[in-house]
Amino acid sequence: MPNVTAQTGPGPGSASPGTPATTRPPRETLADVLARHTTVGALARSEGGRIRCVACGHRCLIAPGRTGVCRVRFSRDGQLRVPFGYVAGVQCDPVEKKPFYHVYPGSGALTFGMLGCNFHCSFCQNWVTSQALRDAAAGAPWQPVTPRQLVSAGERAG
Repeated sequence: MPNVTAQTGPGPGSASPGTPATTRPPRETLADVLARHTTVGALARSEGGRIRCVACGHRCLIAPGRTGVCRVRFSRDGQLRVPFGYVAGVQCDPVEKKPFYHVYPGSGALTFGMLGCNFHCSFCQNWVTSQALRDAAAGAPWQPVTPRQLVSAGERAG
């Protein structure tokens, strides 16, 4: 498994610079690949054979085999499946660039993101990753990662 390194400074950043991003065979969709990188979600409850996802304000009622509005959370075998084990980007920036700039001024903040989003904003600065499952042209690279690798990246970034 590759070592995850947080980018520092300006720019979009991505996991492990210099390491090729994970690709998929031509006939396999991004949704198919990402469906293998999931775990059982905790923010859900069963409602009449469907799963109510409560991770965001949409509160999707997801039928078996279907996805929520974000397209990364889905119902399989009576359980909500959620993204796990990959990143689309990792970035370390001064905390002052983040929405929580008032926390530990002068320190760094490690952020990471996955693919998909529950919004469809035309002005999105993260369109390539947020719309990757809605728009084939947005096809964002992703990389397998473990929680321990993310913690290690944060420790190295300071």
